[in-house]
Amino acid sequence: MYNIEYEIGLNEQGRPYIILPENYEQRPEDRFFALEICRYILQDLLNRRSADLDPHTIGAIDESERLLGQLGDEVAKILYGQMKISGEFMLAIGVNYHIEVPTIEERDILPEKNILFNNKIFDRVEGLKVWVIEDKIIYELKDGITNENWVKI
Repeated sequence: MYNIEYEIGLNEQGRPYIILPENYEQRPEDRFFALEICRYILQDLLNRRSADLDPHTIGAIDESERLLGQLGDEVAKILYGQMKISGEFMLAIGVNYHIEVPTIEERDILPEKNILFNNKIFDRVEGLKVWVIEDKIIYELKDGITNENWVKI
């Protein structure tokens, strides 16, 4: 889970503004959040209040929302790449397990591609290890990627 800590301050004119900590490290995930939340607010405004707005304002909001969508798409590609590389890296190094699930049933319905866990993306590949919490057992995919290929380790 990501967390952005901030405070609200007042500038010289008394306008509130956001204060980030001095040690704040700008992360792509935070930028993605900011773009997506702005886009959501604009979409929500258009959905709820467009009857109260003039056509020029509606056009400006729509154009802004589309621009934010394009920027968000570009940042999403970057994040996806980073998350995919992180998953591949975890597969390459010797860790106890890569994913945890509550039950065997949850393990068995993991998709072949794009398994998101702890901000990393994994695919069903040989060597993938899954911790099943209910059974307290780690399973690894060996000699294939179907449910028949899960082996207790």
